[in-house]
Amino acid sequence: MSPRDPTEQLAKIKAVLEVTKAYRTIIHIDVLLSTIVSTAAETVGAEAGSILLYDDDGKLRFQTASGIAAGAVKPMSVAPGQGIAGWTAQTGKAAIVNDVESDPRFERRFDRESGFRTRSILCVPLIFDSKVIGVIELLNKNDGGEFDAEDESLLGGLADQAAISIEHVRLADARNNYFTHVIEILIGVMDTHISIKTGHARRVARYTKLMAQGLGLGEAEQKDLYFAGLLHDIGLLKLDTEGELTRERIELHPVLGYEMIKDIIVWKEIAPIILHHHERWDGRGYPERLEGEAIPIGARIVSVAETFDVLTSKNSYRTPRPYDVAVREIEAHAGTQFDPHVVEVFKTSISESELVDSSGASGQTDE
Repeated sequence: MSPRDPTEQLAKIKAVLEVTKAYRTIIHIDVLLSTIVSTAAETVGAEAGSILLYDDDGKLRFQTASGIAAGAVKPMSVAPGQGIAGWTAQTGKAAIVNDVESDPRFERRFDRESGFRTRSILCVPLIFDSKVIGVIELLNKNDGGEFDAEDESLLGGLADQAAISIEHVRLADARNNYFTHVIEILIGVMDTHISIKTGHARRVARYTKLMAQGLGLGEAEQKDLYFAGLLHDIGLLKLDTEGELTRERIELHPVLGYEMIKDIIVWKEIAPIILHHHERWDGRGYPERLEGEAIPIGARIVSVAETFDVLTSKNSYRTPRPYDVAVREIEAHAGTQFDPHVVEVFKTSISESELVDSSGASGQTDE
């Protein structure tokens, strides 16, 4: 085989570097895995590819695949040491097989069940912190060619960065799952702590997210605002409900809530929203009497969402208003209590069909 053009090879190395930079910006595991496979196949030049990761039972499972048989292989799994992928995962070594029929490790059942015809395989381990977490394999070099050491080097470099990105996203997913359960516990406590607040946090979070979408905010900002809506009244847990809940005591809850979460890194973006969700556009709110755009946009959104829920919910200290009456009341306070622009977004984002019942909708957070 003749050596490759050095210029072409350099271009591919640069492409791998650019591709792996993009991996770091992807926050959803399914999107990340699909991107890794598609970019690997394109960079090395292969008909199809797949990523297999170890599951809790110690088996390799197809997490994503590309090519005409992708859907057929996804339900399948590979036992340790089984097939070329299993061998690579078990040994931590790359494998190049350009004639699978002559290799005893080749597992034919995948072709039989998927209808795909495998001619050649390049398989490299995904290694994180000195541990094999899975493999990435490419099938059938384009134009009937053969995989070689340069292909292995390219895929290996890509796999090194891919493994880091996969573990970082999985760690973030686990962390988010943990905090989601913590929030569920806190909301459950809030629902029983002050009976008229039952379901309030979930409804406010729902309305807040709809308004964030209406404002065209990014996905991360929408998620922050959703959790801010869930936790906006968390400071009420610091109030003793057996004593008289005077206005002065109630007005302490934004500061108390802020103090409760301000040092939690994953919630640092929502702490100011909790602190300022009772500020007013005209500067007559609390706790700091901020005015206009000095109030964080998230706090301005939560303020409208919370008021709308108080006006419309059956489980409130006020007689519930019909949807159109509640909207008119919020409109009447645009420019004084509320940001006028946020009110306009509210009117276009939350229709009567979006009203959440007083039980707080589904009983689970949306995130």
